Amino acid sequence: MVSKMFCKVHMVRFYNIEPKSVTCFSYEPKSKVLALARNDYSIEIWNIGNAPFIEATIVGQSTSSIEAMLWIGRRLFSCGQRGMIAEYNLNSLGIRNETSVTGGPAWCMDINHDQTRLAVGTEDGCINTFFVTTESLIYETIFDKQKGRILSIKWDNTGEMIFSGSADTVRIWNATSGHAIHKILLARKKSRRETIVWCLSVTKDNMIISGDSRGTLSIWDPNMGTLIESHNSHAADILAMTLSDDKNVIYCAGVDPVIRTFCRINNKSLGKTQWRRSIERRIHIHDVRALVETNGKLYSAGVDGYLAYSSYPPKILVKYPPLLQSPAAHVCSKSKCILLRYHNYLELWKLGSIDVSLNSVVNAGESYHLDQVPVKLLELRTKLGENITACATTKDSRIIVYSTESHLRVFNFNLVEGETHLCKQLSDIPNKRVHKMIFSSNDELFVTANNDGQANVISLYSVNKEYDISFLGSFSTDGEKIKRVGLMCISSDNKYLVCADSASHIVVYNIQGDLSTESLSRWSLLKYSCPPTAMAIQDDTHNLVIVYSDHKIIEYSISKNKYTTFSNSLQGHLPAQWLARPFPIINIAFHAHNKDIIILHDDTTIFVMNKSHGLPNILAKIPKLENGDSKEENSVKSGSTSAQHAIQVVKKSKHLAQLAWLKNSELVAVEVDPISLVEKLPPTLKQKRFGI
Repeated sequence: MVSKMFCKVHMVRFYNIEPKSVTCFSYEPKSKVLALARNDYSIEIWNIGNAPFIEATIVGQSTSSIEAMLWIGRRLFSCGQRGMIAEYNLNSLGIRNETSVTGGPAWCMDINHDQTRLAVGTEDGCINTFFVTTESLIYETIFDKQKGRILSIKWDNTGEMIFSGSADTVRIWNATSGHAIHKILLARKKSRRETIVWCLSVTKDNMIISGDSRGTLSIWDPNMGTLIESHNSHAADILAMTLSDDKNVIYCAGVDPVIRTFCRINNKSLGKTQWRRSIERRIHIHDVRALVETNGKLYSAGVDGYLAYSSYPPKILVKYPPLLQSPAAHVCSKSKCILLRYHNYLELWKLGSIDVSLNSVVNAGESYHLDQVPVKLLELRTKLGENITACATTKDSRIIVYSTESHLRVFNFNLVEGETHLCKQLSDIPNKRVHKMIFSSNDELFVTANNDGQANVISLYSVNKEYDISFLGSFSTDGEKIKRVGLMCISSDNKYLVCADSASHIVVYNIQGDLSTESLSRWSLLKYSCPPTAMAIQDDTHNLVIVYSDHKIIEYSISKNKYTTFSNSLQGHLPAQWLARPFPIINIAFHAHNKDIIILHDDTTIFVMNKSHGLPNILAKIPKLENGDSKEENSVKSGSTSAQHAIQVVKKSKHLAQLAWLKNSELVAVEVDPISLVEKLPPTLKQKRFGI
């Protein structure tokens, strides 16, 4: 029974990560990915085709700010204060090439409808245009210099005009000659305060929409340079604006974080179309800096760091917290420690312990009294404050490894009579960054994965009893078409290594024996239409469990090279409530004494799947397990026996970053308190409410 799996849970709530605000993002519709830039200059690649999750992270560099981003096909570009346009290699997760602009820092850019010409606005009031080729950008021309920086830019639908926004001015440019056709002056709210045009959009009939620092939304005629409509929509600056797919709805928000919508209507009495204010969405409490709408879903983000998507109708709101790409925590089961990853440093904590004699009567669901509280043993900061790309530690926490963009460090750690000892190890690992790294469960094998832009290289290292790391061999994944290793796991006997990428290529490698690329034994699983978000190998059975972004679950027997009977019976029988969940599964664990039990969790919920229980009707609600008793969620009866439901909810949570076994009867759950995230944010816009 599921009730027999109850155990002690260490609730780690001291993971005190600082939220990084979102500065801008850009959506690529064909691959359904959202590139999201944060104020630490990192870029997160979110796959939003199903349950949104972070595919990859391009760590930030302190010298390269990101003020604007856009996709040209499936190529990602950004510009910033360095005065450079950067194109990224999404396989190596680094900058592919850079092109300089004339006019200092670049604040904005846009691509024409044919995606053949790129326009960039700069600090000195210059507009640069570039031809887009398959390999790079080729400088075309520079427009007439204007007074003041250009903060927003947009091509028209025909590609013949470019619109730019700056202080007190919207300009309309001839995209061929580089001369200004119209200069539109905006009114000021206060005579000594400039009206800054922060954002621009273009309607399907080529009208200009501007959002400015007065909180005013304006629609302009580009042919005459005249104002058509004006709406005082916000109490402060409008920083972000987007149009719906059909161009009939405007969404705008900013320092006043309320997302207001304006719908296009046909006014028969006037014989023309007009924009009228519609519903508003109160999703964020801090500045909103980025908006995009696709397939009826509005994505928004800003200073609070959360990525939110909403829709109406139906009324839906889901918010994804500003956490690091999983895994952000590593449990050291032998030393009873936990390694927490932050943006540019690591923390090693000794977990608390209880006095069993004082807690003998504690019932299920109640808390134990800690005899020893958690203690921070180590804080390991990176050189020059560089962001961490990956980290790992052994189960006894004696070896700690981390990688940044410029270097990789290996440390030996020991705790002797209450004093910590940390020393740098001179290992066989090359002193260069890696994307993924993992220690085997017995700490005898260390595996790294890196992509140089051409192919993935998997390197294997042995760990001896003196905790020295020695190189064993490496091989390339080029033959398996793996673009970039996103998930990686090792069997408990160090025989099998499984690698997966965001294109759903999943390959099993037999890493015992010859590691040369030509003679290495390997085989691929069937490619699925959605990318995997979590996978793990069960110790005794060598069963590989994979969960995809659409919540499909498969179980594959590596030793038998086929899908299990349970996996085949599961297809087409997963509850609709499970498939509709908006959060992806980010971690999988197995019960130590019951091979039929699989534990899965996402950001908010811990689930238990018991393979010995039958699958109910797909319309059945997932029951919740409370103090040993199963209950239907929301008190909805499904007509099936809840106790025999194969999937059950064990615990609800908020921002669950990691769940892993410490011992056979103890789990570690790492949570991030939403209040702690809010406490680190700057003050919000103060507005009078209800006459106060």
